[in-house]
Amino acid sequence: MNRRQFLQTSTVAAAGSTFLLPNVASALGPLELRPAMPIGLAAPEKELPGTTSLKVANPAEVKILQLTDIHFFCDRDTLGEKADQQTLDDFKRLVDLHEPELLAVTGDLWHDNPDQRGGEFSAWAIDKVSALGIPWLFTWGNHDELDDYAAAQVALTESERCLYRGGHSGGNYEVKLTDKEDRVIWQLVCLNTTNQGVQDAQEKWLAARAEDERRPRTNAFCFLHIPIIEYHRLWHAGKCRGLQGEEVCTYGEDGSAFSKLEKLGGIKACFCGHDHVNDYGGSRDGIELVYGRASGHAGYGGDEVRKGGKLITLNTVDGSYAWKSVFADGTSWVPGA
Repeated sequence: MNRRQFLQTSTVAAAGSTFLLPNVASALGPLELRPAMPIGLAAPEKELPGTTSLKVANPAEVKILQLTDIHFFCDRDTLGEKADQQTLDDFKRLVDLHEPELLAVTGDLWHDNPDQRGGEFSAWAIDKVSALGIPWLFTWGNHDELDDYAAAQVALTESERCLYRGGHSGGNYEVKLTDKEDRVIWQLVCLNTTNQGVQDAQEKWLAARAEDERRPRTNAFCFLHIPIIEYHRLWHAGKCRGLQGEEVCTYGEDGSAFSKLEKLGGIKACFCGHDHVNDYGGSRDGIELVYGRASGHAGYGGDEVRKGGKLITLNTVDGSYAWKSVFADGTSWVPGA
């Protein structure tokens, strides 16, 4: 199944309330139907914390496991529970194999909102990820659809082990990594790309963070679901290593996001998801743009690119890091290795 077929079978394609958005460099052509309600923006009336930190045991070796495009509950009418159970079994195995200190769940955790069941889907998915026993961050994906995003903001923030803190900031937030003396040694910038990619709201949030004198000036990673257009440009300039099985789908990001990330300062790499059969990385001006490995067996692309995760090993002391795609059988893949 490719992206077009995947969307045609999704409840998004069948929904009555849709509108057309320009789609830059999309495998689906110049226009695509997208849901009308921006994802993850509604804030609850309840006050929620806006900051969080994670203390790491060894600043010279911090392991982050990125899981993306999980799509719990996708095509349950035809696949049943088998695909989701296989995904959960893989996650447990990956955690056991690599013992990460953090999981980075970068969108499409569940699949759409058929018959207004998105709330049920999200609650189930949040519980399953938390049950892995590892602190985890979350960025919204274009399929993480709900009727009540305000309630989901509370559920994510208050879920055990979940580090999500975007409830009052449009789904955007940062996680501070600290050492045993509580010094901030690295930051994780989490962007909500909704169903439209990086747009003005996200860029304004980045600009405000860049101007905040209280923000620690450390190195950082950025996690997001929908890639920015620089992923497309780098690949077609021949500056990437890895594989591309479909064109980069940005949903209309106009190329200005990269400069906002540069102005924030300290960004060493961005890790996205969204395009299931892409797994590559390339650098521009000291920032590496990397695709995560699509993780969910219910999502499309498994017949072309094996489902797995992305293991990021970080040394916050000297600023170096490495990444590889990892699989539940203990094997791994690095482009060119």
